Amino acid sequence: MVDFKKFVKRRQNDALEINDPSATEEAAFEQELRNALRPLLAPENFADRVVARAQEISLQPIHSFSTRWPISRWAVAAVLLLTIASGGYLEHQRARRIAGEHARQQVLLALQITSSTLQAVRSKVDSNASN
Repeated sequence: MVDFKKFVKRRQNDALEINDPSATEEAAFEQELRNALRPLLAPENFADRVVARAQEISLQPIHSFSTRWPISRWAVAAVLLLTIASGGYLEHQRARRIAGEHARQQVLLALQITSSTLQAVRSKVDSNASN
């Protein structure tokens, strides 16, 4: 295991020997970090207070959303069901509208083809009648 006190001391000595300000700053930072992370003793009676609080909490009844308001579960379920159903209905209506528009375009195309065919036939009939 690394002895951090020796390590920090060595780093400080190295920084002083080479006269490197960044190394000195690093050594100071490491010392501050070590001081900040050193273990602290717990306050007196801390464990007793934690155990007492845990027992106090365990004696309280558990209230959750579903046990406090059982009707709200059904209300949420009903809202979700209505949302899903209305979304399905709207999607069905959109699909029907798109299919209707597609059929309309096909009918218009068929009418254009028929019109141009009738125009061609009429012009042939008129040209044969005039001859």
